[in-house]
Amino acid sequence: MKIAFMGTPALAVPCLETLSLDHEIKVVITQPDKLGGRGGKDIISSPVKKWALERYIAVLQPERARNESFVEELRAFEVEAIAVVAYGQILPNSILEMASKGCVNLHFSLLPRWRGAAPVQYALWHGDKVTGVTTQWMAAKLDAGDIIQQLEVEVLPTETSGELLNRLTNIGAGVLRETFAMLASGTAPRVPQDESNVTFCPQIQREDAQIDWSKGAVQANNTIRAMNPWPVAWCDYSGSPLKIFRAGVEPTHGKAGQIMAVERDSVIIGAGEDSLRLLEVQAPGKAKMSAGDWARGARLNTGEML
Repeated sequence: MKIAFMGTPALAVPCLETLSLDHEIKVVITQPDKLGGRGGKDIISSPVKKWALERYIAVLQPERARNESFVEELRAFEVEAIAVVAYGQILPNSILEMASKGCVNLHFSLLPRWRGAAPVQYALWHGDKVTGVTTQWMAAKLDAGDIIQQLEVEVLPTETSGELLNRLTNIGAGVLRETFAMLASGTAPRVPQDESNVTFCPQIQREDAQIDWSKGAVQANNTIRAMNPWPVAWCDYSGSPLKIFRAGVEPTHGKAGQIMAVERDSVIIGAGEDSLRLLEVQAPGKAKMSAGDWARGARLNTGEML
């Protein structure tokens, strides 16, 4: 088929590459360039745009996908299907209904669980043991379209959101390829979502990443895994934020937030009925290091509170 691809971050690139094996990518739509780098003067293009330009594929970068001028510009490419992977804007009906074979989105959860912007982070944050990927017919309502395919994926015990998303990206590219084969043959199903099982995952905020020791070590560890690589979980130590990248749950009782032990590579923090073993941390102005190295440098004493 002749298709349009809408996406922005690096995680969308494997999907774009995979679809290009079977179909002609007529145009790529991505977010506008941004200013960044030293002094904020460098023009930074999305990974999806860079991939397309290297292959001399047309690129469109509308400020708003709802603009009529953009809709008409896209219509001129006469694509048969549209793929959407982490594009970053809500699409109007004029685009959703434009392609004869349909407009399909790849979502990184088992819909209807975790509709929204941060499904992988919320899955870890809430302790889900299983997640997955979904391809869906796009609808005007956020992530509410009929399901085409789903693939269930087990969440690994120590996996961070960055690691899980990388794994889901590669799995999702294969599922999206299968879905577009069904689109081409006209055999893609439409399975309505069960609205009674809907959960939502709005964009993560920095304040979500603060550790609450009173909620226990399991929840603290879930937060640490969910917030890695961004915005990174943290707790207060001596009036400054201590970032926590890796930890593990210990079956020992301890007062919430109290330093119970400083060991060679780790620090044990009480969290009520259980404890948290800090493994990798970062203090302000310092590089990431083992929690044990940080504790010795900070002259940490047992009994102190985080």
